[in-house]
Amino acid sequence: MYVFIALLIGFIAIGLSNMFGIGGAVEATAALRLFLGVSPAIALGTTLPVAIPAAVAGAFTYHRQDLVDLRTAAYCSLGGIFGSVGGAFLTRVINLNYLMILTGLVLLYVSIAIARRGIGPIRVNPAAQEPEPAGHPILLILAIGLTSGLFSGLLGIGGGIVMIPCFLYLLRMPLKKAFGTSLAVIAVIAIPGTIVHSFLHHISWSLALYLVVASIPGAFIGAHITTKARERLLYILFGLLLFAFGVVFIVSEVLILTG
Repeated sequence: MYVFIALLIGFIAIGLSNMFGIGGAVEATAALRLFLGVSPAIALGTTLPVAIPAAVAGAFTYHRQDLVDLRTAAYCSLGGIFGSVGGAFLTRVINLNYLMILTGLVLLYVSIAIARRGIGPIRVNPAAQEPEPAGHPILLILAIGLTSGLFSGLLGIGGGIVMIPCFLYLLRMPLKKAFGTSLAVIAVIAIPGTIVHSFLHHISWSLALYLVVASIPGAFIGAHITTKARERLLYILFGLLLFAFGVVFIVSEVLILTG
């Protein structure tokens, strides 16, 4: 049953979540805590190495549809590498239970912002109505990568929940290209975070193997679905997914702290 649940988490939480460009690590972290009862440190660390091959598979699918901004991905990855290492080391001095609650709060905030854009009368990103710039400012891209990497290493997530809103509002990317570019960056910035968490003994490699096996086919399927779907539906589904995991995340950790 343990292996079956791990495979299911890999396929759904990490694999299919790649359809939204977020890498799936944050959903997998919550699922590992809830359904397999692993420690906060293992839940945070184990999802990072799993996010790498799944993000590569998803980014490849988006790239075939010309939905990856390679220039932005390269500079964002450079900034993300430094942020990821710093965030991973911060986990040694921060209470991980409260860190999980913070992750849930971040999810709730992002979910509400994203879902509102799929429910209201105007579905198109106002910034995206303007022509997408030929070249985005390098310093801005590096800053987005640094911030995303910090969240990746600190919260054990891919960083997509930071990158995608920044890509949409600051860089005026179309939604699907934001998803694809985010995955390309996640495939890179999850590497240094993985190395640090490995030295900190925050990774269960046997569990990671089960998650990887199921996540790669899920990533291909999820990314393929997104490239064909309507953006309005994607906003709503993305918001609902994040909101559900955010609520479960917060409730589960509060029960642990008070129990």
